[in-house]
Amino acid sequence: MNAKTTTRGLAALSVLALTTAVGAWSVSAKPDAVAAGAGRHGYAAAIGRNALELLQRGREIFRFDTFGDEAYWGDQLRLHEAIAGADHGGVGAGLSPAAALGLGLKLDVEALPMRLRRDLLRGRVDLQNPATTLSLLRLDAVVGVKGFFDDGGTLRSVGIQCALCHSTVDDDLAPGIGRRLDGWAYRDLDV
Repeated sequence: MNAKTTTRGLAALSVLALTTAVGAWSVSAKPDAVAAGAGRHGYAAAIGRNALELLQRGREIFRFDTFGDEAYWGDQLRLHEAIAGADHGGVGAGLSPAAALGLGLKLDVEALPMRLRRDLLRGRVDLQNPATTLSLLRLDAVVGVKGFFDDGGTLRSVGIQCALCHSTVDDDLAPGIGRRLDGWAYRDLDV
């Protein structure tokens, strides 16, 4: 037995052990789903449903969870103030969507209402105005960036999500504006 065969064997055993553990956990976590099926097919269906549920939960975490890092970006660095600009409760000129797109930030077209999509295509959206950036943050349309607003609508903090560095868009609507491509290499973000 050579090292390559041993490595493959260990890898296969690891995958088998993980699959068995996940399958056992899935079945124990979803007893009603298994009871609804018959025998082996009930187990397979329960495992499949659980895998899809875990995938969806993982996607939501990847796309939208900041893991509390708004305490750093907002409380310590006060990045939200520079984004908002002096006219909107922050400091400086603020960050326009054009400037954000120029830095490589992306917009998730699926987070935009249909009317806003049409207005973007027709050039009816002011991409030079930081107020537009705030509106896009309220819609959760900026890939990888979460805006936190107070009851009065003032941006009070921002958080960063995994998707900032590990997602891009397909540029379907315009450069930098399209459907999310999670896990694709994000090569044009100018941090």
